[in-house]
Formats: sequence, C-alpha cells, structure tokens
Amino acid sequence: MKHLFEDWEPIQDRIRKARNLLLFLDYDGTLTPIVSRPELAVCPPELKRLLEALRDLSGVTLAVISGRSLQDVRKRIGVSDIVYVGNHGLEMAYPDGKQKNLLSSARTRELGEITQNLRRSLEKIPGILLEEKGPILSVHYRNVPRTFFSRIPQLLAEELHQWRDHWKMASGKMVLEIRPNVYFHKGEAVRKILRTFPSQGCLPIYLGDDQTDEDAFRVLKGKGISVFVGPGELSSEADFFLRDPDEVHVFLSRCGEVRRAVSRHS
Repeated sequence: MKHLFEDWEPIQDRIRKARNLLLFLDYDGTLTPIVSRPELAVCPPELKRLLEALRDLSGVTLAVISGRSLQDVRKRIGVSDIVYVGNHGLEMAYPDGKQKNLLSSARTRELGEITQNLRRSLEKIPGILLEEKGPILSVHYRNVPRTFFSRIPQLLAEELHQWRDHWKMASGKMVLEIRPNVYFHKGEAVRKILRTFPSQGCLPIYLGDDQTDEDAFRVLKGKGISVFVGPGELSSEADFFLRDPDEVHVFLSRCGEVRRAVSRHS
C-alpha cells in the first residue's frame, strides 16, 4: 500500500470536486489508539471539535462505523447529527432519529444464556474480559497470558455447537465475538448508507484498522477511497494507509481545509 499523503494532490482534487463527501470512520484504532480495556478509549475534546467542524461543512457527511454497541459509541463521541453504526452494522442510527436493529428478542434471550455459560467456563482464565454489547458478546484476551490463547476459541466453539444455526464466532484484534448468524458486516452498512445518496458526484472515503474493516474496503473498490490505519506492509484490501490515529486526525483536518476553500469560492 502507498502512504496516503504521498498521493495527496490527486486525492485532494477528488475531495475538492466531490458534490457529496462521505467520511466513514472506525473508532478504536482509527479515531483513537488501541488501549488495554475498551472503556479506556476516550474521545479527546480536540477530536470532537474536529468532527463537529467537518459535520458543519456543506456537502460533507460523517458516519462512525464501530464494533462497539450503538449506545456506547454515540456516548463516547458525543457529536450530534451524524450517522452512527454499532456492532459492525447490526445497529444503525441516522441524524433524523431513525434507528435500525437487526436482532429479535428471542435471539437476545439466547445470547444471555450463552453469556452466562461462557462466564462460568472462562472464569479461571486470568485477564479475560467479557463485554456485553447488546446483540454481540465480545471476549477480549489482550491481557491474557499467551499460554491460554488456544484454549479460549476452543471453549467458545464448544459452547456455540448447540447454537450453531443462530450464532457464530468471529475474530478481531485480540478479541473473539459471538455474533448472530445473519448477514451483516461493516461493508453492508456502508452499502446501505451509500444508497441514500446519488452516486454521481459522491466520494466515499473509509478509514479503519481492523480485519472487520476489510469488508468495507472491498465494497468501495473502484467507488471511493479506502485507508488502512496501521503499518503499510501489512496485507489489506485498502488503497492507502495511514500509520496511526494522529495521522488520521491530520487527514481529517486537511479534508476540512479543502472543503472550506471550496465553500469560500462557490
């Protein structure tokens, strides 16, 4: 992958000419650094001001697409009148107040039983963290000794065997997730949001750092710009890379400068 700022001139030109600029942003590892526990990932005031400034620009739409629950990511960012997507696309909230949730009450009850069973089977593993996110259960093992790494997916697979028609296991950065066995992912969320905009003159840009963002990168092939956040030598479907959240903030600031210049001259 090429570093995004190495190709800044043509990218800047596309941002300038776009009738609708859609910025799709992951949260953990993209807007904020990866931390040891999910609750420690805070949105600093300067980032919130940057997002609010972008939101207020003509022809710019912001969408935060996170693996966190919808309620959690909205509370952490605290910016109104933008699109929020939680649990990789299972939950969506639009600025007009409309919300969508793909999980039924019966599936919710099943997940409660699965969670109880896993708490018992995983309780003796040091450093394990279970995070209940509504329609998804995340099992974090970032703080677990390596000797337990192979045991954790085994225990999850054993528990899911009886629920295999309704629930499945997926992996992310030092996390395993129990997800409903329905068709959803971040790329599908991007596709749904794009349908609400005319394709002509629309430039979608997606920034993400995790395996779960690869679906969105694939959806935007030939339609927009995809940016992996992390080392450029890693394999990814993205068009470009930025090294870390600090470079993401620089990029967002540059987007704001370009769009403000367009407004002044229109």
